[in-house]
Amino acid sequence: MAELTRKEVIQLLAVAGGPDAGARLSGVDLSGLDLRGLNFQNADLRLTNLAGASLAQANLRQARLISADLSQADLSAADLTRADLSNAALNDAILARASLTEACLHAVDAVGADCRQADFTQARLVAADFSSADFSQARLVRARLSRAHLGGADLVDAAAAHADLSDANADLADFSRADLNHAFLQRASLIEANLTWANLREANLSEAILLRANLTSADCSRAILRGAQFGPAVLRDTNFTQASLRDSDLPADAWPWIVLVETTMPDGTIYTDANS
Repeated sequence: MAELTRKEVIQLLAVAGGPDAGARLSGVDLSGLDLRGLNFQNADLRLTNLAGASLAQANLRQARLISADLSQADLSAADLTRADLSNAALNDAILARASLTEACLHAVDAVGADCRQADFTQARLVAADFSSADFSQARLVRARLSRAHLGGADLVDAAAAHADLSDANADLADFSRADLNHAFLQRASLIEANLTWANLREANLSEAILLRANLTSADCSRAILRGAQFGPAVLRDTNFTQASLRDSDLPADAWPWIVLVETTMPDGTIYTDANS
């Protein structure tokens, strides 16, 4: 049972000394409370229990939520700009339409989180676990997701240009129609991932594992795929124009079905004619 009521939380926020000071609620049990629309800007919520709480449309700008329990919490349309959620529990939390621009989500546990249409621009999600999370139509431009776990995640129509997914595990993830231009995917595991119609122009997929991945109609023009492992990947109508495939294991039987113009082949030679 929560230690405080909504009314008591509002009173604490009112006497905190203004939004720049921030309320001190570290370690408090606020689980299950209706905290919708409240102003927690700059609040100290470290180790706070907010499991199952409703924080929809709340102002959590620059709030300190380090190691907080936000499992199954409703943070839909909340403002978490530059908030620190390092090591927080966000499993099955609702972050749909939330703003997490420049937020820190280092090593969070967010399995099954609903992140639809959320804004993670320049957010840090290093080593975070978002397995089976829903990022459809989310914005991840320049986000840092290195070593993140995205297995089975839904990233359909996600905007992730210039995002860093190096060493990430995205096996079985759905990136169909995702914008990953200029993204960093070095050594990423994309086994059985769906990349149909994905924009991978000028992306770096050096040493990426693409075994049984589906790249049908994906745009990999000018991408770097040195040492990439394709195995039996689906490559129908994939565009490798001006891409570098040096040292990759691009299967020879795929060549009749892909676009190769001025492409650096696995053996280092330049293929100059178009194939389709």
